[in-house]
Amino acid sequence: MARKTGEENRRNVLEVATRLFYQRGIRAVGMDTVVKECGVGNATIYRQFPTKDALATAYVQGRAEAWFERMRQAAEEFPDPRDKLVAVFEVLAGDTAGASYRGCPMLNTNTEFPEGEHPAHLVAVEHKQKVRDWFHSLAAEADANDSDQLADELLLILNGAYATGSVLDGAAYGTRALGLARRIVHDACPRP
Repeated sequence: MARKTGEENRRNVLEVATRLFYQRGIRAVGMDTVVKECGVGNATIYRQFPTKDALATAYVQGRAEAWFERMRQAAEEFPDPRDKLVAVFEVLAGDTAGASYRGCPMLNTNTEFPEGEHPAHLVAVEHKQKVRDWFHSLAAEADANDSDQLADELLLILNGAYATGSVLDGAAYGTRALGLARRIVHDACPRP
């Protein structure tokens, strides 16, 4: 059997940790569980991630990057910035309806690590700010009456749907969030 490279080991550890952290929560999963699930020794994991905080931060960063990749792909299918904004909520509605949906990894991380200096917390906060900035940029491109207000309202809808959908009926709240986003984008960005 061929030995895995450092990068292959890193990817394997991160994939396993991502699944476990998302399903159970970061604090609920010990490094011993990650080691066992990965099927490798402690040294292999700790060579890639010297601490659990480093692994948790890599998990949050990976989820943030994956979110933007998926949302930008969905938005790029539409030439009109109004439709780009709504496309984000179409993806959200599909996500929250999934059987394995357990909330937004950024909001979950913020709840688990409310300490303002924890590196995973900082990544989660930075992600939410980038989402707000992206919404603002698209709102400005769409000639919104008030780009700041629209970006803030869309972020509230996004986070509200992610949080509520993880506790109550995700499909229903994802659909409602989509409808609400459509209405406020339509009202804030009248078509010429």
